[in-house]
Amino acid sequence: MSNTIAATIREYVQGSDHPDLVVYRKGIGEDAKRMQTKLWRMKHWCDLGGFHGKRILEVGCGFGWDAVGMALVGSNEVSASDILPSMVDGVTQCLETMKQKGNPLPITPMQGDICSLPLKNGSLDGIFSTEAIEHVHDLQKMFDECYRLLKRGGTAVIVNDSNRFNEDARRHSWDSWQERDDSWEHVEWLKTEVRPVEHADAKPYGVMREELIREVAPKLSDEEVAKLRARTAGMIYPEIMEAVKKYRTDGSIPTRDEYGWCRNPKTGEYSERLLDPFELADMMRKSGFKVQLRHFYRKLPYRLFNRSVSKILSKRLYALRPEFILVARKPG
Repeated sequence: MSNTIAATIREYVQGSDHPDLVVYRKGIGEDAKRMQTKLWRMKHWCDLGGFHGKRILEVGCGFGWDAVGMALVGSNEVSASDILPSMVDGVTQCLETMKQKGNPLPITPMQGDICSLPLKNGSLDGIFSTEAIEHVHDLQKMFDECYRLLKRGGTAVIVNDSNRFNEDARRHSWDSWQERDDSWEHVEWLKTEVRPVEHADAKPYGVMREELIREVAPKLSDEEVAKLRARTAGMIYPEIMEAVKKYRTDGSIPTRDEYGWCRNPKTGEYSERLLDPFELADMMRKSGFKVQLRHFYRKLPYRLFNRSVSKILSKRLYALRPEFILVARKPG
């Protein structure tokens, strides 16, 4: 069964010539052992959420191979959503190719913002997301929306490894953020080697902020502009304009969020901000969920601590491995 699913995923990802997907799919499914591990993870997620024969929504589907896996591993009907049109275009093309080959998949592509999806209250059995919520512009709104969309007794399973309690994750994020904020060379790499359609008009985020600062306050010195450019990182355009106005009024400058300052000032999308799993769990409880925060170890003895509730122990485990799972159930 797993070999059949793996073969279907490999066939699916070759179903579109969308420029972003052509680059992004490199290496998908080529390592058989890695693919089997991926399928094991999907089964684990389905088991945690009770996603078997259910209608589920994937948040931040990318180009959809997780949606394919979740549909086939758990016999689920999946709505695959992403905020980026280029992602959803790739999913749509791959699904159409599979349909033309006589192998239609129970997946519906959906482009939109998880903070405001046009779906009915209580219309879903489950919600799933992996390596996506670090980009979401308003997590509390997302969790409120997830609660609204789920049926009573429904479950949201959120998996992520952008964990601020892990040193390697912090170092990786801060290094990549600096490049995304400052480097034209990095932007050129995004355009040519990552997703050329999505990043066709990309600029360094710092350049975008500086352009706005100079536009609204052309008399500021270069030194003042540089100071505001650095300290408005993580803000969106209206917030930057307000910060510039306040600086001109009383000389004050904002303090940037060291765990989430790499952000597109136009769209509000974060570039893999570092998350606090405990804070996320509290936010989901505020939305009304009953939440369990889990680790994701496969081998003994660490596997024994996957359901650990001790914050002290959890932080130590996150220092070894950043990945965490939030299992949030809407009361029945």
